[in-house]
Amino acid sequence: MNRILRFLRPNSLLLVAIAFASIALAPTSRAESPVKVEKHARKIEKQLAKYRTGTLLHVDFRDNSQALGSLRDVSDATFQITNTDSNKVQTFNYADVTRVKKTKEYIGAGSEPARHFHHWIPVLVAAAAVGGGVGAYEAVR
Repeated sequence: MNRILRFLRPNSLLLVAIAFASIALAPTSRAESPVKVEKHARKIEKQLAKYRTGTLLHVDFRDNSQALGSLRDVSDATFQITNTDSNKVQTFNYADVTRVKKTKEYIGAGSEPARHFHHWIPVLVAAAAVGGGVGAYEAVR
């Protein structure tokens, strides 16, 4: 040990001490107990059992990834969805899922359900018809 310390400079000892301190103080993640994971998996399974085949679902996973697709098959340990972007069937474990929610529509990547122009078309057609009628009435009068 003395041989090692003799070759190390005082500055390098300080750097080694800082490195060990930063490793010791680094945040650690808590592992979830298997019972808790199993309970959450059963909760997700019951939630998916309520949906019909073909229901459009938004699925969030433990690794912070997401999937969007229509529900296909639900079994004891896994479920399948057809991905809306690639039309491929994907199989997932219940234990990997953090949240599942039903969505209403999907047009394409980046679309938002409440911001589509086609909702304004009937309003614009009705306004044009009323304006044309008023203009025709005033011209005849």
